[in-house]
Amino acid sequence: MNCLAKTNPISGSGISPLERWIAASLLCGALILRLLYAWHFRIDSDEPQHLHVVWAWANGLLPYRDVFDNHAPLFQVLNAPLFYLLGVRPDILLPMRLAMIPIFALTVGCVWKISATFFSPRTALWTALFATFLPPFFLTSVEFRPDQLWTLVWLLILTVLVKNRANSGRAFIGGLLLGMGFCVSMKSSLMLVTLALALVGTLVLSRRSTAPIPWLHLAQCSGAALTGLAIIPSLVVLFFVLHHAGSEMYYCVVRHNVLPSSPHFGRIFKSTFHWLAGLLFLSPGIIVIARLNKPAATRSRIAFLFFAANVYYLTLVCFWPILTAEDYLPFFPVWMLTAAPALIWIASKAAVRLQLPTCLLPALLVLTEILWIVVSQSPFKNETADKIGIVADALTLTQANDFVMDSKGETIYRRRPFPYVLEKLTTSRIKSGLIEDNIAERLIETHTPLATLRRMPSQGREFIKANYLPVAFRLFALGKLLRSDNSSSSAPYVFDVAVPNRYTLVCPSGQATGILDGTPFDGPRELAIGLHEFYDSSDVRPLALLWATAIERGYSPFAKIKPDYRTAQD
Repeated sequence: MNCLAKTNPISGSGISPLERWIAASLLCGALILRLLYAWHFRIDSDEPQHLHVVWAWANGLLPYRDVFDNHAPLFQVLNAPLFYLLGVRPDILLPMRLAMIPIFALTVGCVWKISATFFSPRTALWTALFATFLPPFFLTSVEFRPDQLWTLVWLLILTVLVKNRANSGRAFIGGLLLGMGFCVSMKSSLMLVTLALALVGTLVLSRRSTAPIPWLHLAQCSGAALTGLAIIPSLVVLFFVLHHAGSEMYYCVVRHNVLPSSPHFGRIFKSTFHWLAGLLFLSPGIIVIARLNKPAATRSRIAFLFFAANVYYLTLVCFWPILTAEDYLPFFPVWMLTAAPALIWIASKAAVRLQLPTCLLPALLVLTEILWIVVSQSPFKNETADKIGIVADALTLTQANDFVMDSKGETIYRRRPFPYVLEKLTTSRIKSGLIEDNIAERLIETHTPLATLRRMPSQGREFIKANYLPVAFRLFALGKLLRSDNSSSSAPYVFDVAVPNRYTLVCPSGQATGILDGTPFDGPRELAIGLHEFYDSSDVRPLALLWATAIERGYSPFAKIKPDYRTAQD
């Protein structure tokens, strides 16, 4: 059996037929799992937020000017054609997740391509498989978010930079890709810092050689990279400037994401100390790379990858202000490029000593990853229904020109009267007085009929609770309870309308009867802001004022609604 051959597990060249069959089976399994998770994996609040911006592009609205977004635009605009072709559907997120599969496949392909540059085809194959099924990478990359494309751009940059000897042409292409990365996510600033520090670390490590540092060559490559870096962002900014949205883009993408605050020198010192301490823990890996039986140029490129992965991680965890699971996506596949070959070498040595097939232990490790994935999140348990239901209810209750006050675009197809996305940065800016909490005023001005309470700041939350009633999971329609089951009769009943709209008066059995504002109440009526008087001739309890469209489309404030629940993805 070929996979029993006692070849060098790193420099050996053979991939046995059995290993090819195992790899093909595992990759087919990865595709099946991705399809299952695309339809069943829990929905993160960021996903409809990004889809709301994609909806804006697909419907002729310009982000930053017409729709708020604090992300760079490239990912959303690239997905707009697919969104448009799929049409209006409550479960739009699920097929849009399928667009992440080619991005994931290309990312893993880059892992294989880079690994094959330095190691044997067998090592490259198993490195790619380990990266494919690394649980946090596999599961987070299911979600519809720019970070998937951002990670692919990062891997493409590294592929270009380490595939062959660095020159001005490769540096230019790397800079061009990094510029694209900035148009996907402004978090690419972290990648820029990482690349610079990884280069410094590689140069320091290569000082073991007697050859002088080629400063002129480095200067030429740096100039080419910076030239490439500027091209795509300049074109994108020019597009928005020409469409009279340059200042809006600058605020949304730059200013909104940076909170003005005085420097906390103690925190900066602590973060720097932890970062430097983390570098010390990289020493064993650096020593191993320095002693590899490979040409000096190859060792330098492997060292560059090692530094790129670990410096990215250390800088992220030590200095990044808000950490989220998706921020780690670029780290995992690059980390695998140096960690997996070492693991494969150890597994192969153990297999030879135990007289086992050399493919057995790597296959068991991949199966362990798969088991970890399916145990932590079952691919057969559908956890998307409730959030898809929010979109379905909003589409049923509202028309295209209606506003819905959601927090992050949960209803996808409807505009928000308060433009800002209600996440941590916006909440901090509201608390600091940098953004006014005028949600109540905006609800009134736009006659917004539907709202949610999730993430709402205090003033807006209290206004919604006072002037809206729950009619579906996480959705509140205009209205208020006028009389509960236990209240005594009060005729006439005086109530206040804060948001002008078309209302009706209902009880559990249907439309109430009586006198509204001095005339017989015979159906829905436009009510202006102010006090209104209703004399209930039936004295039926309970009694509610409700946005008439909700009743007409089968929703009731007296129906049983699934209780809201908070998840880590909210």
